[in-house]
Amino acid sequence: MEQFYKQYAQFEEEGLKPNEVSVLSHLYDRMNLSFGRKAYYDKKQNGYYVIYTREELADKINLVASTVSRIIKKLSDKKWIVIKKQFNAPNKYFLPKFIFEKRHASENAPSHVAKEDSNQTDPSQTDRGSNTVNTESNNKYTGEDKLTQWIKSTNSVVGLTLNTLKIIQKFSKNDLEESKHIVRIILNSRNKVAKQNKIEHTVVTQFESNKRLQDDLGKQLDHIFSYIKNHGYTSYYGYLTNALKDYFKIAFGLAEPTKIVKPKGQNVRFSDHEPFKEELPDWAKETPEERKNKRMEASKEQEDRKAELEAKLAMLRGKLA
Repeated sequence: MEQFYKQYAQFEEEGLKPNEVSVLSHLYDRMNLSFGRKAYYDKKQNGYYVIYTREELADKINLVASTVSRIIKKLSDKKWIVIKKQFNAPNKYFLPKFIFEKRHASENAPSHVAKEDSNQTDPSQTDRGSNTVNTESNNKYTGEDKLTQWIKSTNSVVGLTLNTLKIIQKFSKNDLEESKHIVRIILNSRNKVAKQNKIEHTVVTQFESNKRLQDDLGKQLDHIFSYIKNHGYTSYYGYLTNALKDYFKIAFGLAEPTKIVKPKGQNVRFSDHEPFKEELPDWAKETPEERKNKRMEASKEQEDRKAELEAKLAMLRGKLA
């Protein structure tokens, strides 16, 4: 599980999109099972492969199968995976950048495979970056459980407040590896925002020196975690990353916080003792009989006016004749 989280953070640093990261992480996770097994070694490709149907992947990460196919195509275009199609069988996926531990070669792989395999990478020759949060000591823990020790150690080394770490612990349900991964996402998000704005390694980006980070990060995480729970997200790493990036922009003074403006309305008070009276327009006050009489009067006036005009026209015609 820890290796899964490390890979997830690494893919984010490489600039992959959240859905691409999720698909690739699951392929890498399955490669850990395939590696060292003769049944999953292809001599022509000189490397191990993964079998993962698009339907199975879609079910794992809550996407439709057609979307998974598009993501796999993009990962192939970016040289993260090599696809080998099979007749009447699922595709084979080779992972040319897959990192494996040397012990796999000596313990599991056939001798000729250990010597010849060039399709995977030795981690001793790979730069993993500086976002590692393995702050544990190599010594055995005494008197405290691992999670408590890790919290103290992360507080001391990384600078996250104990309150923030307790919120992470609560959300992860006391899962040490999940807590570690959330801290990695926090560090990655902070570092990306700092790098994009060329303020990395400055006082404002450090947890121990930025009071805004000390006071607000825990509250922001609590809000994000509540949103994730309320919406039932099972794969939330992408959402968490984007939400934290927006937060760090505000915390670093690069963006203004979103303000919620409440409309101000005039308060209208009604007396409990006086009934509310609504004034009607004049036309609405008339009775049906009064409206009928008005219509008759208007009609009579119109007839009189018509007769008057006809009389004048007759006189005019007589003069002209």
